[in-house]
Amino acid sequence: MPVIYVYGFERPIEKKREIVKGITEATCEAYDVPPETVVVYIFDVPKENAAHGGVLVPDSE
Repeated sequence: MPVIYVYGFERPIEKKREIVKGITEATCEAYDVPPETVVVYIFDVPKENAAHGGVLVPDSE
């Protein structure tokens, strides 16, 4: 049973549906497993909890 963790900035539920569908399809093809065995967990990371190059994301926008 493949388990995939996705960390990223918050997205609308429609976008989450799209990414889960794409990840599931790619995993099924790569692992030759049925979709019901693929588990995807999405973790929303608030922008104030992330930094790029030593700068918090909100400060660089």
